[in-house]
Amino acid sequence: MENERKKKRPKKAELEPKRRSAPDVVYTQPEPLDRKKLFIRLATVAAVVLALFLGFSIFFRVDTIVVSGAQKYNPWTILEASGIEEGEGLLTFGKAKACAKITEALPYVKTVRIGIKLPGTVKIYIEEVAVVYAAQDEGGGWWLITSDGRIVEKTNADKAKEHTLLRGFRLTQPEVGKQAHVAEQNPDATNASGEEIIVTVTNKERLDTALEITTWLERNEILGGVSVLDVTDMGDIELWYGQRYQVLLGGPSDLDRKVTMMEQIICGENPPDTGILDLTFKDKKGEVIYRPFE
Repeated sequence: MENERKKKRPKKAELEPKRRSAPDVVYTQPEPLDRKKLFIRLATVAAVVLALFLGFSIFFRVDTIVVSGAQKYNPWTILEASGIEEGEGLLTFGKAKACAKITEALPYVKTVRIGIKLPGTVKIYIEEVAVVYAAQDEGGGWWLITSDGRIVEKTNADKAKEHTLLRGFRLTQPEVGKQAHVAEQNPDATNASGEEIIVTVTNKERLDTALEITTWLERNEILGGVSVLDVTDMGDIELWYGQRYQVLLGGPSDLDRKVTMMEQIICGENPPDTGILDLTFKDKKGEVIYRPFE
């Protein structure tokens, strides 16, 4: 019996699976590059792309131009400034170039977007400057300027009073459509009250500070409410909100906070009738001090 069991018991070698021999790796040398075939394929692809492009250019042309958002300029003026002509290829007239032409030629335009609607419509979306401010040049002439320092129009003293007057600097060689520049020397030696001041800052700093304040006025939606902004004395900046409030801003620090607090008081539920709002934060609490006019 034991002999039979010994005969039936498989050997250890028989229990192990048979290993397959690894296939031989055969290296086949790649076929040489057929430059002629490659050139033909590239030429075919290029021809198809060119045919599609020409097809779009031929069948999709500008036949309608729609202008929206413009108030200061009429659609024809904007169309002329863009340089887009009816009949030219809808996909080839150059949107970026047309936008640049409009903003360069029309200073009241803030932003431009151009869209295309097949088969032949061009849509021009215009955003104009919401409010402008008045500043004087070295000769006493008045110019209208945006909060980002772009000169949009020459005006006279009467029309300048319809806008916020920026005092404390004089523009040098202003030009419509260009950025405002000021001379380094200080043209004024007195503040709005006629008191002499010591010049410790440049006109460029005064201009930049005035434009920063106008930017915060716009962000707080106080558009056109300020009649005068005086940065002559950079340690004692002040503005007038119409004839109701004289607002003392002190130095050029925390202007965003000061303008925001001014707006909350003036446009709040129970604003004071008239008087002085002191936002110089001279007290340690940093609160607004209100004083009625004497």
